[in-house]
Amino acid sequence: MAQDLRPGRKKAMVLEDAELRSLRIPSTAHRGSLSPSKHSYLPTLQEQAREDRPQSIASRKGATEAPVEAEKKGGHASPETHVLTDLSADVLENVKAEFVENGGALNGEQFVRAMLRNLDGGSGKSQVSTTQESASPMRSASIRAAAVMDLFSHVDVHGESSVTWEDVSNYFIEQGMSGGDEFTVDSIKTYEVSQVKDVSKHETPVEKLVYLEQIDSLVCLSRGSRNFRLYDPKRCILKDTVPGHRGTVINCCYVDAWSQIATTAADMTICFWDSHLQLRNRLAAKDVQLCLQWDRVSRSLFSGAIDGTLSRWDLNNMTLADLRKGNHKKAINDLLMVHDINLLASASSDGSILMWDTTMMKPKKTFKGHKKGTFSLAYSMDYHCLLTAGLDQEALVWNPYVERVPIFRLKGHTHALCGVSIVPGTPQILSADVAGTFRLWDMRSFRCVQSFGGNETTLNDLNTFCIMPPHHRLAAGASRVILHDYMDEWGGESVTDTGGVTDALYNPTVGEFYTISKQTVKTWNANTGVLFKVLRDITQDEITAACVADNGRKIYLGDAKGRVQSHGLQNGAVLSVFDQHPTDISCLSIWKGTNKVFSSSWDGTVKISTDEGSRPPQLKAEFKNHRDGVTCLRGSPELLLLASGSTDMQVVLYDLKTMKFETALSRFQHVIAAVDFLPKRCLLVVADQGGHISFWRMRPHPDQWTCIFHFRNLPIINGVLPSVTEVPPPTLAVPVCALRVSEEQLFRQSEDGEEEIIDPPLIHTADSKGVLRVWTVSAMCKKRGVHALDVKDLFEQQRSGKMTSPTRGKTVRGQRTAATRGTSPGTSSPRLGKALSPQNSIGAAFLTGLDLESENDIARSLDHQDPTRSQAVSVAQSDTEVQLLFEEEGHDDAGIISMYLTEEPNALMTTGLDRRVRTWSSQLDRLGTLMQSQDRHFKFPFDPQAAQEVRLQAAAELLEYLAPENRLRLPPIPGASSRSAHDMLLSLSSGKTKPTKKKDAEKAWRVTAEQVMQAPEDVEEDDFRMLFEQMERGSMAGYPLESKERLVKISKALQAKQMVHRANALSKEEAFAAERLAHAMAALGGDDYGTYAAMASSLKVR
Repeated sequence: MAQDLRPGRKKAMVLEDAELRSLRIPSTAHRGSLSPSKHSYLPTLQEQAREDRPQSIASRKGATEAPVEAEKKGGHASPETHVLTDLSADVLENVKAEFVENGGALNGEQFVRAMLRNLDGGSGKSQVSTTQESASPMRSASIRAAAVMDLFSHVDVHGESSVTWEDVSNYFIEQGMSGGDEFTVDSIKTYEVSQVKDVSKHETPVEKLVYLEQIDSLVCLSRGSRNFRLYDPKRCILKDTVPGHRGTVINCCYVDAWSQIATTAADMTICFWDSHLQLRNRLAAKDVQLCLQWDRVSRSLFSGAIDGTLSRWDLNNMTLADLRKGNHKKAINDLLMVHDINLLASASSDGSILMWDTTMMKPKKTFKGHKKGTFSLAYSMDYHCLLTAGLDQEALVWNPYVERVPIFRLKGHTHALCGVSIVPGTPQILSADVAGTFRLWDMRSFRCVQSFGGNETTLNDLNTFCIMPPHHRLAAGASRVILHDYMDEWGGESVTDTGGVTDALYNPTVGEFYTISKQTVKTWNANTGVLFKVLRDITQDEITAACVADNGRKIYLGDAKGRVQSHGLQNGAVLSVFDQHPTDISCLSIWKGTNKVFSSSWDGTVKISTDEGSRPPQLKAEFKNHRDGVTCLRGSPELLLLASGSTDMQVVLYDLKTMKFETALSRFQHVIAAVDFLPKRCLLVVADQGGHISFWRMRPHPDQWTCIFHFRNLPIINGVLPSVTEVPPPTLAVPVCALRVSEEQLFRQSEDGEEEIIDPPLIHTADSKGVLRVWTVSAMCKKRGVHALDVKDLFEQQRSGKMTSPTRGKTVRGQRTAATRGTSPGTSSPRLGKALSPQNSIGAAFLTGLDLESENDIARSLDHQDPTRSQAVSVAQSDTEVQLLFEEEGHDDAGIISMYLTEEPNALMTTGLDRRVRTWSSQLDRLGTLMQSQDRHFKFPFDPQAAQEVRLQAAAELLEYLAPENRLRLPPIPGASSRSAHDMLLSLSSGKTKPTKKKDAEKAWRVTAEQVMQAPEDVEEDDFRMLFEQMERGSMAGYPLESKERLVKISKALQAKQMVHRANALSKEEAFAAERLAHAMAALGGDDYGTYAAMASSLKVR
């Protein structure tokens, strides 16, 4: 059986090598130019790098300036691109060999070492090194290493710290297929029916529409009409009706050189009309001409006849210059001049497409792929592709240099096509069928982006269509003219997304923001606030929840059908599919530092799964303790707790260690809006839609599951904030939508102008009126003894049963409160207290026990008051435990969907119902808004240059660690090989081998030994071993004895320095004993080379 498998395996390896050798990686910064010898129309990084380097070297800037300049322009520097430009088939083969030698997988250090070794040994200098003319060699090496490390992180999208050759090759192939250009902003637009309507009367259906950009007019040709009409393309108003033909007008084109319109009709004539639409000339043909095309290079007019004849007309003399008959067997339906290659394309009813030399009037190329007749031609100047459409129900994409097969078939239509067109300057392809269905395609991936028309409009019998690029519009012809406008993704509004924003996230790993809208994820530059990437339609249904992975390379998305998937942030590809929920996902969260993923849905289900990277995810636990939808989800790794709030007005806690239900905090009066932990203080902060913010003790504190304090989110009235702890409240509380807590210190200016330090904890709230607030409860913590605790010590006391409750003054041994482990989630906890006030808020309590007036009574008593907000906040004197520090109207009196505290840098990010995502400082100073029209005042404190320096520092440290691998190594001495040492030394220095005499070999070894002794730090133990072997063989007879002893001493010293020592520091007694042992061994003569002394001196005393 093994014999049978070998040929297949060998063939597979040959195919894989061939694929890698033909790998073509496109540049994200250039549009492609076609290589005549290749099937692919995509450009290669290698070709473009060679083209760009000579002309750009003189204008290049330093290493750190290039990424910063890219950031300023709104782009996002991609360091791994520099590595991709230097890849070749030989480099890839060598890297593959490194994978095989290391068992098929490489970790980060091995990958960097392998790539640097092969890239440096490849042909020519890299693009990175050539750009660093003024940089030091060490910095250039760090830049190269940083680029390779960035490449590794892109390949290792799961964060497994190792990659296989399959992972690397798949990444290269994916880059070769897409190059990332398909994710650019505003390149593909969606089409909608225009509000502009054609109100003119049509006796017969529209048969042909032609847009003449030179005169900005839409020419309409109707079935059986001897007249042609000109419409204003902006307002779709009929401007002129031009008679003159004695037969049905069939087609037209514009003749630039004469500034005239040329029309052809069934009367076998070609007529020319001036700018005043007056007939100037008429040409008689031998047959009906179906199409016209003007060539400005040869200054000739070409026409295609119903019998397949191609004619060339001389307009200077108004005569027929040449004609060709017989190449097409049937009628020529369309002509198109391809100026790139100076050839004329013709489409015929016989299904063939010919490319003509306009000078010789000879067909140069023939394309055969349609089974039926072709009627429409289009050409992309940007992507250098020819598109054809006809009765086949599919459009074909051709490389004009390759005649054999089309590049791609655009499938999806269910009826015969009536045309295909390309929007100049974009990757948009438009195709339409006779049933009125349009399909919008992306040229870069040949993916259908949108399908519109058909039953949605009156386009039931579509005959023709054309595009009008200056007006961002297409015109379709059926019983009348119907317009479709294509819309920018931002629609001209000053919002983050016109379709609304579901959520917004920040990724500190790469300095990027992500906004979620419908089925799209948009990526923004954190330094400039500029949108630079759009991942469109990456989920099957609308995205309802999102969370960035811990490694910052992938994103978890939950949709309206309960699916949870991880996607690569590089290209949006699906990486893992998690266990599906019954209903739409409400929340997603992760446990940082682990592979745990938390998900919840609107049926009350909470699931804990593990992301196994390249393996399928595993469901670890599933909880159904809520009676209704989960509104918020938050985990605390320090307390090993997961908290979920719900519309059933309770908070459920889960043990992350045992993966079991822990307890339920019930009897809230309102829907739970947000939860967050203060783990150092064993606190859970809960905010609800009634405007209450409450603080609950968590385990392992002895007062676990009890409410210790609460206050209300009251509005400011006449410049004064009422008491937020008074019972009953002086006014209705504003519902809280989002909450975040922080243990960071805050600074603010005091009334006397000095900087005041605000102690934590800080509470950040966002309410239903779009107001952001920052509160401090440090006074409450001091008054009630809520200090930072040693959580590990508390857990240990809890396990040993020696925990003492500070409020009860007794030892807690297995005490179980009303809301404890095992309590049924459907059972309400008993009444724990009555009035929760500042004087009576420690111990067991619950929010529903408050002695309050009804909210309706409060509302009636406050009808005469006019609450207003003011930036000048005056807090009531009675609130000694909570203080409002800052307030800001964040989202124009609209509710806030989400709020996050960002890390590196520390800031605040909010998402509002006003379709905007805003960033704030800790003092609520506005830092900018993410807008597709770009916020010029955006100043989020992310420093790309500092981030680049951090990457370079990490790369420099890795290079220093890998330095021994790059040292000069002497060639090994084969035992029974005919190759001499001299040959090996020569191969080391020059790579060449020459026959030599024995005395020359002796001399070479002497020189090498001297070099080794002069620079012992540049060699390794193996180098000494080879020299010793040579000396033992006698080839170094007569060499000075002291040199030999010197070599031995250096070798032993180097060996002692590289010995693996104890990892933990010694105690004072152990260090003293080690030092005495070193002295004893030295006195006995057993430490000639300082081994024990080096060991003792390298240990650090505790």
